[in-house]
Amino acid sequence: MKKHEEIFQFNEIDIHLWIPDQAELQFAYREDAMQTAFPYWAKLWPAAFVLTNFLLDHPDLIKNKSVVEIAGGLGLPSLFASRLASNVICSDYDAKAVAFIEDNIALNGIRNMVAAQIDWTDFPSTLEFDLLILSDVNYNPGDFDILLKLIDNMLAKGVSIILSTPQRLAGRRFVEQLIPFCVLNEEIWWKQIAVNVLVLKNQ
Repeated sequence: MKKHEEIFQFNEIDIHLWIPDQAELQFAYREDAMQTAFPYWAKLWPAAFVLTNFLLDHPDLIKNKSVVEIAGGLGLPSLFASRLASNVICSDYDAKAVAFIEDNIALNGIRNMVAAQIDWTDFPSTLEFDLLILSDVNYNPGDFDILLKLIDNMLAKGVSIILSTPQRLAGRRFVEQLIPFCVLNEEIWWKQIAVNVLVLKNQ
């Protein structure tokens, strides 16, 4: 698959990313009868940039922590987090996304980060970590109950959660149910798009 390299700078930290060719990828998914939509993982969304900048501004939230990202896409927030965290697992349910995450880990020469294929509907119960990061996962109301159950389970285990979410009407009910666990809620604008970042803990 064709790809090109882009470099994103966060203060003095450069993150290199392989970006898949969008036209080729869209054609491949359209030709595959098993696929129903364009792969969301293959594009960098505003919430990923906002989450990465939030981690830049709040390094204590990730410093020396064991971090897991679900639905990591191309892995931007995880790649940044690896600079401060003790270890990072960046996951996605799509094997093609996991392959790109692996390539991006190698491209940046990161040794404390791995890619994994994880579906949030079947999250491994034996996985132990300190912090879960989620970027723009609450876009499909059909997934809300599963995600909320996963978040509840993680909070009950003492795992902290950082969620970045665009302000969209479809996701309001999801976010409202997280407010009782919210210890920090920042509204951050990215190119005329408002994104909220919530830090959740079991209080």
